[in-house]
Amino acid sequence: MYYKGPINKYIADLSSKLPAPGGGSASALVSTAGVGLLLMVANFTVDKKGYENYQNEIRSLLLILEKYKAQLEKLVDEDITAYGKISAVYKLPKDTDEQKAYKEQQNQSVLKEAMEVPLQIMTASNEVLTQTAERLLEIGNKNLITDVACGVLFLKAGIDGAKYNVDINLSFIKDSGFVSKKRDITNSIISNSRTITEKILGKIQV
Repeated sequence: MYYKGPINKYIADLSSKLPAPGGGSASALVSTAGVGLLLMVANFTVDKKGYENYQNEIRSLLLILEKYKAQLEKLVDEDITAYGKISAVYKLPKDTDEQKAYKEQQNQSVLKEAMEVPLQIMTASNEVLTQTAERLLEIGNKNLITDVACGVLFLKAGIDGAKYNVDINLSFIKDSGFVSKKRDITNSIISNSRTITEKILGKIQV
């Protein structure tokens, strides 16, 4: 598991001639870094003089952020696992009609499964933005507003990167109803995250 290992090993493998980790996993890592920055801001607000009236709310935000941090860390590895399943299906034989049909059925199944991982990255990152970022800017340690900005930008980048990985999987899925439903979800997340990001960054003056 990469998320429990040294970051230099992950970056080395990401940079090398290996099929995974790739863009989906890296998107999860970028979003995790974004959550980490928001956590830092919250932690520097706990028991901070001048922020006494917000302590209960800050601690609630910490719990929310810790939950999403753990989820996104796992998705760093789950995206790699999902790719491995697709790769395994590609190696199945297709010498007979039965083998071809089985391979196609398995391929469609693992494509749907693989698509869900970057969609989870998008969803989790968007929920962090929606539930915590703007409020943290308002009540968090004012000395760290640029860290809020960086956290928000990283989360938005994670969302945008993950969408490409959703889209590439959807492009090979033949279930048109399934594809349409997932595209509606991703388009909604992209629109919402863009609005929130622009709103928060518009409030930051340095």
